[in-house]
Amino acid sequence: MPLPEGFSEWEHLQDTLRLWHNRAVSQYFRNTPANSLETPKESLRVACEMKDNDTSTMTLMRMWLFEVTAGRLQSVQAPIYGIPVQEFQRETKFRPQIKLYFKERYDIAKHGDGTLQHRAEIGFRIMNRTSETITRADAVEYAREIKAEFVTNPLVWKKGKFKCTYLDLENGFDLRLLCASKSEGISTVTSVLKIVDKTFQSENFQFIENTKTYPINPGTHKVYGKFISKPRQRPTVDVRLTHAQLLIYGQLKPVNLVSVGKRLKSAIQYA
Repeated sequence: MPLPEGFSEWEHLQDTLRLWHNRAVSQYFRNTPANSLETPKESLRVACEMKDNDTSTMTLMRMWLFEVTAGRLQSVQAPIYGIPVQEFQRETKFRPQIKLYFKERYDIAKHGDGTLQHRAEIGFRIMNRTSETITRADAVEYAREIKAEFVTNPLVWKKGKFKCTYLDLENGFDLRLLCASKSEGISTVTSVLKIVDKTFQSENFQFIENTKTYPINPGTHKVYGKFISKPRQRPTVDVRLTHAQLLIYGQLKPVNLVSVGKRLKSAIQYA
């Protein structure tokens, strides 16, 4: 259906943004009364809610106040356990490492209630290079291979309940993947090997059968006085590459090899 006569892009954008933003504000401040300035938190809620007569500057300010200052973004970001790069490199000297990051596509019907998108990660070492010998030309070649194998013809990693392993320590591979089937595991491993021009060796691959069933809705349990959803174990889900990085010992920041959708700055390849 064509856009109606006199359609206003700004009014449509503002109305849509206000609808979704205020819905998130209501959920975040669900235990805080609206339209009240009696307490600092009530005052904060009023300041975060968008109004119909807001200017574009006020709209941006309310978004920043809510997402960053009030901390809503932090509340929806799953915690990640880690240690500072300096501390890790002080204790560990390692060969260059390529890490591939995957994520489930957003589906409003599935994730609109706050359910997190599933993520996955694959990493391996580059055994024929060291921090001293690896070059920018090497990184460019890795980036080209990753884009060709995972993005140009998008590879969908079908995660599932079966565990597949590929052990070839001489070439830097100790892969442990959850896949929907044996063929899916072989396909995913083969794509990873192509990045550094290695071929699949069946003797290095193991497929572990699993007859156990995992519930789609595992129920809830009590944590810190509240009932929350239990994490799903080994869900069947499709994940796609979001970005890839090269980690080099002695260099604090990774080299961004591939970025899908401008996720990273200064990536060698974009898609």
